[in-house]
Amino acid sequence: MNGRVNGRFDRYTVYSVVAVAVVFLAWGAASYWGKLNPDRFPPIQAIYDALINLIRDGYAGKPLYLEILASLFRALGGFVLAILVGVPIGALLGTNKAFAAVVTPFLSFLRPIPPIALIPLFIFYFGIGEVSKLALIFLTAFLYITLNTASGVKSVPRDLILASYSLGLTKLQVFTRVILPGALPQIITGMRIAMALCWALVVAAELIAAQVGLGYMIMDATTFFRIPVVYIGVLIIGVIGLALEGLFMALEAHFLHWRGKQ
Repeated sequence: MNGRVNGRFDRYTVYSVVAVAVVFLAWGAASYWGKLNPDRFPPIQAIYDALINLIRDGYAGKPLYLEILASLFRALGGFVLAILVGVPIGALLGTNKAFAAVVTPFLSFLRPIPPIALIPLFIFYFGIGEVSKLALIFLTAFLYITLNTASGVKSVPRDLILASYSLGLTKLQVFTRVILPGALPQIITGMRIAMALCWALVVAAELIAAQVGLGYMIMDATTFFRIPVVYIGVLIIGVIGLALEGLFMALEAHFLHWRGKQ
């Protein structure tokens, strides 16, 4: 059984690699035969040369790794703050009906608003420094983490909680040993979605007068029509996004290894 599962996994991994390779080969062939406008779709060789130059010389006087680290700091900083605030508030929403009645209308109001629409307000209240960027990313992640945590807490069977109390567990023990483990799948799902949104929102956050970061690099390169650099920025964001997704899948497999085994 394990061999067949591993065999399927390996086969589908090969499919994915081949699909990506075909796209790049088609791109290269189309560029070579002059089927693509090089001003709009630069050849792969031009992108490769631009990447080498970025690694060697950096962008706008700053090393490429600083651009990457700046974006990671903003995305992960807002994400971690959202976890620290969102999980406790979400747990309270799921266990306290009065608190939920007061807070839920505000969360429901904020959730459908596109984060980009809030940029002018964040600039007005927090200025153009790092605080406004972190606050924008934090708010987006906070909404998803809080609501998923609340939903996970509410999904824990009431009978299971009552049975725990009947066995003599305290409120803290019930929460840490029954409610939190039962809600963990949805909490991690909320974190996974929030992390993807945080990383995607980096570009928008770095529109707020940033002088370093992948979003800044993309926007600045677009202004000066340095299209290969734009592609490199997008590719780096995509690769790091895939790495973060893989990290969360590994964490999910570790902490929720029992799912599907009941």
